[in-house]
Amino acid sequence: MFLRNIASLLSVSVSISLYANAQQAGQAVQITTVLTPPILSPPGNCLSVASNADGAAVTIETCNEITAFNTWVLPEGEGQVGNIQIFGDKCLDVTNGDNVDGTKLQIWTCASGNTNQMWVPAGDQSTITWAGQNKCVDLTNGLVTDGNQIQIWDCDTLNENQKWIYNSDQNNSGPWAISLKKDPSLCVAGFSPVSGSPVVIEDCVPTSPFQTFNQPFPNGPLQLFGLCVAPISNVSDGAKLILTDCTNSTAQNWNQNAGNALVKNLALPNFCLDLTNGNTTAGNQLQLWDCSVLASTGAFENTNQEWNVNQVIISQE
Repeated sequence: MFLRNIASLLSVSVSISLYANAQQAGQAVQITTVLTPPILSPPGNCLSVASNADGAAVTIETCNEITAFNTWVLPEGEGQVGNIQIFGDKCLDVTNGDNVDGTKLQIWTCASGNTNQMWVPAGDQSTITWAGQNKCVDLTNGLVTDGNQIQIWDCDTLNENQKWIYNSDQNNSGPWAISLKKDPSLCVAGFSPVSGSPVVIEDCVPTSPFQTFNQPFPNGPLQLFGLCVAPISNVSDGAKLILTDCTNSTAQNWNQNAGNALVKNLALPNFCLDLTNGNTTAGNQLQLWDCSVLASTGAFENTNQEWNVNQVIISQE
């Protein structure tokens, strides 16, 4: 892809609320132990990793600043079974799937159906349970010493070592990565940073500038390289999507929220971002297509129109 080797984006400043009332689907958060809540013991101690590599240990670290190494995304949100992601393509993982007290946690490349990576976050100041097991994310020996590796242990609602706080971007304003729900390894991307470039499906590359969208205000344009995502022609079934110069056209405005969502075009909100012909081949140009009203209720699923809309934290390394 043109200019694919751009190294990284500049670091992004993000304001942090002291407490998040709920972990919203797709929201980027720091996960902090209740033993050192940021409101009482700033900056708190949070789940972190040392590197973006399979097998990297999940540890407790002082939360001095927001970085890609201590920022997690829960695509399904509070109370739902799902992954806990970091770096866009890595997931919180039970080492070797060992269902034994004291098994240490690591990160590993996310894989659909991998039960070692499925969790249920109960909510703020509560537990994170290994789905289908009576094991919870546990601060080993209750020690907040930097580098202490996190473990699993039998769940105990009275055990403070198993209670976690979600510190979030208060405005939940992005930037965003948009991945395909049925295959989260595929992301919406701009083919090149020029007007008229197609908007396509591509293999996800964490923090790639070709896949990191900004939305300056709610229900506004999705922007990439200062260009806006819009249909190449009138809003209609099959209208292909491109990057184009930003105008005040409603066809450039989108209704999307963090989490699993339809991404609706506001010129005619019954038209949605759609994977053309369900073709997952890299480079397939995306289109608009009629949204089923039932799709948003779960009664009917058009998997070509269901996306994970996740915040991205980008830090300069």
